[in-house]
Amino acid sequence: MLGLAVAGCGRTSPFLDYDEFDIFPAIKDPITEGCGKVDYLFVIDNSASMADYQRRLVQNFSTFIEGVQRSQDTLDSVHVGVVTTDNYAGNPAPCDQLGDLVVGTEGYNSSESQCGPYTEGHPYMTESDDLAASFACAAQVGTQGSDQERPLAAVGYALNADKLREGGCNAGFIRDDALLVIAVITDEDEPEVVDFAYERAVEAKNGLSDNVVAVALVVTPDGPCLPHGHPRVGHGIAQFARSFEHSFVGPICDDDYGPTFAAAVAVVQSACG
Repeated sequence: MLGLAVAGCGRTSPFLDYDEFDIFPAIKDPITEGCGKVDYLFVIDNSASMADYQRRLVQNFSTFIEGVQRSQDTLDSVHVGVVTTDNYAGNPAPCDQLGDLVVGTEGYNSSESQCGPYTEGHPYMTESDDLAASFACAAQVGTQGSDQERPLAAVGYALNADKLREGGCNAGFIRDDALLVIAVITDEDEPEVVDFAYERAVEAKNGLSDNVVAVALVVTPDGPCLPHGHPRVGHGIAQFARSFEHSFVGPICDDDYGPTFAAAVAVVQSACG
């Protein structure tokens, strides 16, 4: 009977109009007229040299988040998550591995607090939270992490499908119809996994790389200073950021992150435009 349902080669079935069928539908871009939703992933280095930079990040967080909110009339929902560049003991097991969203902090120079689950019961913050207070808690991850920082691996693992699906440590964090903003703050580099991080970010956005904004605060070759400790110029992380159409790379050692984040807001605006 199978032969009755299949037309011969080169012939058109008298029963089916193939123009009515969209056999291979194109992936539609959900970010077409402004941004209604934005998911922020902050990757924060938790090694020994980072205490001052974590404080500056917290102090200028509102410049970034509130700047985006003010600039987008359509924005009505945000997710904000923080990960570290190492496995993180401040989180309860089993969600204490690289790429797991921070819900509690521990160790020297940290906020030493149980920050989440946050208001809506997730391991990430939403517009229902007091974002300034919740972010200040989560972003002060301390300085007891490994000196073998893995910032780009953290991006890739945070956006791994297993972590994002129901039951995973980062379940629900990334939404199909939201712009993804990745902000990496580190005085190290990790050029070996640029492709891994990029591919995971694009996969998380269903192949739509223009729905990702990448912001990197790193040691820049022409920056105003070199941080203390053993910094490495962030060539790999800058390469990762600039792989996306919408990106911003600035020096981590600026005394004031306000102008840097103001410039980053403009990049998010362009992505939402």
